[in-house]
Amino acid sequence: MKRKILALLMTAAMTISLAACAAAPATGSAPAAAPAESAGETAEAPSGDTPTIAFVPKVEGQAWWDYVHSGVDEWAADTGMDVIYKGPTEIDAAAQVQIMTDLVNQGVDILCFSPNDPDACEAICKEARDKGIIVIATEASGMQNVDFDIEAFDEAGMGGFLMDQLAAQMGEEGQYITMVGSMTMESQNNWADAAVARQEAQYPNMELVPDARVADDSDAEKAYELTKELIQKYPDLKGICGTGSFDAPGAARAIEELGLNGKVFAISVAIPSEVRDYLESGALQAVGLWDPAISAKVMLNTAVKMYNGEEIKTGSDLGETGYGPDDVTVEGTLITGNGQIAITADNVNDFTF
Repeated sequence: MKRKILALLMTAAMTISLAACAAAPATGSAPAAAPAESAGETAEAPSGDTPTIAFVPKVEGQAWWDYVHSGVDEWAADTGMDVIYKGPTEIDAAAQVQIMTDLVNQGVDILCFSPNDPDACEAICKEARDKGIIVIATEASGMQNVDFDIEAFDEAGMGGFLMDQLAAQMGEEGQYITMVGSMTMESQNNWADAAVARQEAQYPNMELVPDARVADDSDAEKAYELTKELIQKYPDLKGICGTGSFDAPGAARAIEELGLNGKVFAISVAIPSEVRDYLESGALQAVGLWDPAISAKVMLNTAVKMYNGEEIKTGSDLGETGYGPDDVTVEGTLITGNGQIAITADNVNDFTF
């Protein structure tokens, strides 16, 4: 299920990202963008025994993954450890597997990656682990041949987080509705269910309207039209709790057009570049996401801790905000953090995707 969660978000992220172009696999250089500040201690290699590390993204030359690259480079600069950052120049599972194969044959000690096709990566990951290579993934919670898959959040955590943000904007009172990309998108509907559960448990003065949930077909234009219809149907509507990446941008356009900034509130997961103007105008107060540069650093920290012989377990400190002792849960090979963040007018320009 968690594979679906992250796959849906990342598909949206990369759809909205810049067109692909070749990116150099240089490592250890100054970051191209400044990721959010981290907390905790960064992993260190044992003296005189520095691992050879590779990080394989889904693709190079897209804004999301360029931002991840900046996080990897910052980590390399902070730790003094080089990282080979190399991925395909377009979303291509076979090309990614070939890059991973080449790196395994070169004899790296650590392989971090985000698969384009998890099933296609199983064989090379098994080969890597058979050779003693530490394999750390993200967006791969169903994979068998990894040491750990690291995810930024679970469904209940993200849904509750979105509701907490919306409730704060609404003053914890008033009518709201949930919005998803599709009634068949499991993860988005699970987030919406978790948001409603949080409202029922913690915000008794908020009221879910009779329609309860609408779908915008993952289309910002339809989200815009739906929002106008809902405001007309429910004159006292105060909040829209979206989960898909098109929900808040479409709703914000309607809110702004109707002159309802600060009166009607909307939230969903969203890509910073798609909501920057709305955050700055006040049509939106916040959207939810996670910082993929921090996630990359956590992958690297985890791998180096393993290389140093440390046990990774629930309560481990993986060295970044949202991945401290109170945040980290380990179930088998799945590591879940508490890495969801609110993107606001104050920090939206920190992100380059």
